Amino acid sequence: MGKVLLYASIAVTLAATAIGFVNKNKLSTVKADLVSSEQEGQKKAATIEQAQKSLKETKESLETVTAEKDQTAAQLETVKSAAEKSKSQVAELTTQLGTKDSEITKLTADIQAKEAQIQTLTTAPTEVATPSPDQQVLIQEKEALITKLQGDLDSSRVQLEDLRKKNADRMALKMRNGLEGRILAVNQAWNFVVLNLGDRNGVVGNAEMLIKRGAQLVGKLRVTSVEPSTSIADIVASSDPRGVNIQPGDHVIYQATAE
Repeated sequence: MGKVLLYASIAVTLAATAIGFVNKNKLSTVKADLVSSEQEGQKKAATIEQAQKSLKETKESLETVTAEKDQTAAQLETVKSAAEKSKSQVAELTTQLGTKDSEITKLTADIQAKEAQIQTLTTAPTEVATPSPDQQVLIQEKEALITKLQGDLDSSRVQLEDLRKKNADRMALKMRNGLEGRILAVNQAWNFVVLNLGDRNGVVGNAEMLIKRGAQLVGKLRVTSVEPSTSIADIVASSDPRGVNIQPGDHVIYQATAE
C-alpha cells in the first residue's frame, strides 16, 4: 500500500511538472504575443500620428494655395479692368488730340483769312475825294467790321497761343531720372504692359522707359495711361531682341536723355 501511494505521488509530481512546463511555455508565448501586440500598437499609433500630421500639413497647403488663387484672381481682374480702361483712355486721348489739332488748324486758317480781309478793307481805293452820305455809311460799316475782325483776330490768337502753351506744358513734363519699377502683367495680344508705377511716383504720359532683365536690355515702353498707383505702357515695336519675350517681373527704368 505504501508503494502504491509512493508511485501515485511520483506520478502526480511528474504530471504537475509536465503541466507546469506546458503552462510556462504557454505563458512565454502569451508574453511574447503581448509584447508583439504592444509593438504593433505603437507602430500603428506612430503611423496614425504621422498621418494626422500629414493631413494637417495638406490642409494648410490647401488653404495657402486657395488664398494664392484668390489673390491671383483678384490681380487678374485688376489687370483686366486696367486694360479695358487703358484702351478706352487711349481712344479718348487720341480723339482729344485730333480735336486739338483740328482746332489749331482751324484757328490758324481763320487768322490768315481775317488778316487778308483786314488787309483788303484797309487798302481799298477811295474813288472820290469827298464821299457821299451813302459812301460814308459804307466806310463806317467797313471800319466797324475791321474793328470787329481785329477783335476776333486778337481773340483767335490768344486761343491759339493758349493751346500751344498747354501742348508745350504737357510735352515739357519731366519724370525723375532713374525712376524704377517692374512689370505686373503683359498683354501680348494688344502689345501693352501694366506697371507698378503711377501718378504718385511721378509717371507722366508719353514717357519712354527701358525694360531690363538683370543687366540685359530687353525692350522699351511708352506710357499711354497713368493711374494713381499703376500705369499702362505700349511695348515699342522692334525694341525687344528677337526671341526675347517681355515678362511679368521684368524691371523698368526711366533714363532721361541729355538735352
